[in-house]
Amino acid sequence: MKKILLVDDLGIDLMLTRMALEGYGAGYRIVVARDGEEAYDKAKDDAFDLLLVDIKMPRVDGFELLERLNADGGARVPAIILSGSGLPADRARAREVGAIDYIQKPVDYSVFKEELKATLDRHGLS
Repeated sequence: MKKILLVDDLGIDLMLTRMALEGYGAGYRIVVARDGEEAYDKAKDDAFDLLLVDIKMPRVDGFELLERLNADGGARVPAIILSGSGLPADRARAREVGAIDYIQKPVDYSVFKEELKATLDRHGLS
């Protein structure tokens, strides 16, 4: 069973993404964090197969979260950015901090499963 850390400060986005993942029947175990600081603490204490991370959050944003996790020197966990930002600079920065994909919000949940599966397959994570 894949364990996913879902990080977002907006309750509605957390709920919709979690429901979509649970509805796929793929056996994902989903752990939720509401900001980068909480996510960092959870990622230090537990092993995850994938991070789904928003960028703009209070305290520690998604970019800083990935930078901090990478700086720790542990095994790098694949991360997919889920963000409302369509800025090319944010997409470039996501690649710089090691994100394997970037999905722009609002997420089209009718194709999210296929996008997620394609990304996981492409990186040998399915």
